[in-house]
Amino acid sequence: MTIRNHATRPIAAFLSVAVLATIVSCAQPRPRHDASADPCHPLAGALVGGAIGAVLGGERHRAQGLAIGAGFGALGCVVYNHKVQQIKSAEQVGVEYRERTDSELPATPMVVAYRTSSRPEQAHGGEEITVTTHLEVVPGRGEPLRELREEFAIVDPNGVERSRITKTPVPAGSQGGEFVSTLRFTIPKGVPAGSYQVQSQVFVNGRQVQSSVLNLMVARSGTEQNRLLHSAIEDRPPQRLA
Repeated sequence: MTIRNHATRPIAAFLSVAVLATIVSCAQPRPRHDASADPCHPLAGALVGGAIGAVLGGERHRAQGLAIGAGFGALGCVVYNHKVQQIKSAEQVGVEYRERTDSELPATPMVVAYRTSSRPEQAHGGEEITVTTHLEVVPGRGEPLRELREEFAIVDPNGVERSRITKTPVPAGSQGGEFVSTLRFTIPKGVPAGSYQVQSQVFVNGRQVQSSVLNLMVARSGTEQNRLLHSAIEDRPPQRLA
């Protein structure tokens, strides 16, 4: 007789909501307090994500599901380091724009160049990734640059957004110019291997004006390869003796 666990789906749904709440809390500023009580502490994120993986993995693959879920949970609490350098002033890019187009400045601030790159393009858990952005903003003749923001999201191989951060790529009070910014973060150890994406969007005065997608390959570690091999051996049906 086969006994089915009908509670799996409700439990998985509940835990999915829990991990979503954990990830969202990462983007919110919080006062300093005990790290063990922090819902975005890497251990807390890993435990919640691991619980989901354990449920979805089933009885036979509970350990494997626990490891995968824990990796995704830790990815939700990645810590970012962002720096910006201005290499041209608003006046310089304005003069170049007028010379290049033989026209006056645009009516509203305009992003005329936006390029992103990442190094390395393949990494293991525990290694640092650097995303570099080149951004050129021409000042508007009639509308000031009130807001310019850049949003980054890490998307896993299944198309699920695991982490998001919003940054201001220009100094406060700037009306434009050319800027180079770097966003550094470390891939948590235990993150499942596969093809990830770093998606970015640029907003000017509340309007999305540019976007970019970078592919990032996370390679399997030796520990993960051993775990997959062990799982494959367990799944192999027993051979009958002749």
